[in-house]
Amino acid sequence: MDFFDEKIRDYISSNTYLNYEFEYEQFKVGRSNITYKIFDDSKVFVLRRPPFGNKLESAHNMQREFKIITELSKNNLKVPKPILLCVDRLICDDDFYIMEYIEGETIADNLIAEKYSDLEKEKITESFISTLAELHFFDVEKSGLNDLGKHENYVERQLNRWSKQFNAQKVRDISDLDVATNLLFDNMPSQQKVSIVHGDYRLDNVRINNNSVAAVVDWELCTLGDPLADLGTVIASWADKNEKNTPFIYSPSLSDGFPSRENILTMYQSKSELNLDEIEFYVRLSFWKHAMIMEGVFVRYSLGYYGNVDKKDVEAFGESTLNFAKKASTKNLLKEIL
Repeated sequence: MDFFDEKIRDYISSNTYLNYEFEYEQFKVGRSNITYKIFDDSKVFVLRRPPFGNKLESAHNMQREFKIITELSKNNLKVPKPILLCVDRLICDDDFYIMEYIEGETIADNLIAEKYSDLEKEKITESFISTLAELHFFDVEKSGLNDLGKHENYVERQLNRWSKQFNAQKVRDISDLDVATNLLFDNMPSQQKVSIVHGDYRLDNVRINNNSVAAVVDWELCTLGDPLADLGTVIASWADKNEKNTPFIYSPSLSDGFPSRENILTMYQSKSELNLDEIEFYVRLSFWKHAMIMEGVFVRYSLGYYGNVDKKDVEAFGESTLNFAKKASTKNLLKEIL
């Protein structure tokens, strides 16, 4: 599908001063919203839009993402600067927005990570965790994001929301997912504070420049609530070569030289007053949510919402759902992965 028709090009070139004949490349990372690099000989930006086709209720909200990065940018947190939001149906059937292009690299997998030395990996990890702690320290209650979502009962809200979305698009039964869902509902911890929650804080969702986090990207799942949910995602996605059957098969941390999961917890604890005794719950929650996300991608690919794709790729996403669900259903999860 060629998104960049005459109307879109006219609108973008008029509002950003990009040449009408600007070029574009779709970023390969990210399987939910569609992200493009748009550029000419002198300027470069990033454009985000929803997937083509039908969308789940409340998902792929471009106005919400734009509001988040606008407020965080205003408060000097590490996000791309917002440039332009389009909500005009005469221009496009879907909202989209344009933001600053951040120089640097996305360490999307272990192959990219291989070029970094052990010392560089340690510096990157320290910056990655420090940036997360800064986001969690940000006083959302005194910011323009105070109304982004409900403040309390984050875990219960997440479990209900994702279960509802899964059931709305359900195409098959997954027994491990049912087990994990029951474990989560039966063991919900108390929320210690209210903070911004990125929702998918992983190394492949930040831009790295000079061995430091230059910007956090992909704010689609952001809300207010329990900051330990983000830490749980970091630990879940920080796969180790010795871990059996990790569903994060391309995790950058599969490259030797990154600090261990135990070290990650120590780094975060040194920058936070939160109690980490219940961290296993949040790690399980992350695996469970990723199963839900992968199933959503599997369904959308199957229905052709991303255009023509290889059947093997579709099947791979379906298998990924099962792998995440199996991990989420592991009873002694933290012991297994540490």
